[in-house]
Amino acid sequence: MNRLWKNFKLLFNWLRNPQSRNSVPVFNNHLVELEGHSYLLCRALITDIPELVKLRQQVFPQETAWNRKVFADELKNTQEKLYLLLRFNDQLVAFIGTDFDTKQSDIHITSLAVANNFQHQGLATFLLKVVRKIAQQRNFQTISLEVRLSNKSAQQLYTNFGFVCLGLTKEYYQSNLEDAINMQYMLKKESKINE
Repeated sequence: MNRLWKNFKLLFNWLRNPQSRNSVPVFNNHLVELEGHSYLLCRALITDIPELVKLRQQVFPQETAWNRKVFADELKNTQEKLYLLLRFNDQLVAFIGTDFDTKQSDIHITSLAVANNFQHQGLATFLLKVVRKIAQQRNFQTISLEVRLSNKSAQQLYTNFGFVCLGLTKEYYQSNLEDAINMQYMLKKESKINE
C-alpha cells in the first residue's frame, strides 16, 4: 500500500507541476566569483553557436565532428540538453554540455571546454560542480562522460573530482579512431551538503 501511495503522490506532483516533467531544469543566468574574477554563468543560446564552435576548435583542434549543425541540434533539444557557458568580460571562456537521461538516471557530459588562456583556474571544476548540484536537485544517480585515452590532464581532472574509470570504448573518436575512457561519477544522497 505504501508503494501505491508513493506512486500516486509522484503522479499527482507531476500533473500539478509541469516544470517537473522536463528533465532539464530552468536555469537562471547569474554572476559568479571565481579566483577573484567575476564571470557570467548562463545557458547557451543559438546565437552562441559561432563562439562555441570556435572555442571547441581551439581546445580540440583534432576534432571536426562538432560543427554548427551539431551545436544547433543540441541547443534546440531543450527537454534533454543543457549547455552552460562561463563568460568573462562578455567573452566565452568555458562551457559544458549535458544530456539528461531520465530513464538511466544519468546526466551525460557531452562536451567540456575551457579556453587555453583560462585553463588551470578552476573553471572546469566549477562547471562540474554546477552539473553535480543540478543532478542532486533532480535526483539523478550518476554523471557520465568519455575522455580521450591521450588526454591525461582531463583524466586527472575527472579523477580528482571523483569520477571512476568504467572501461574503454575502442575507436570512439571519429577524427583519428582514438579510444575513449568511459568514466562515471556516483551521486550520494548525503553529498548534497557538500559542494
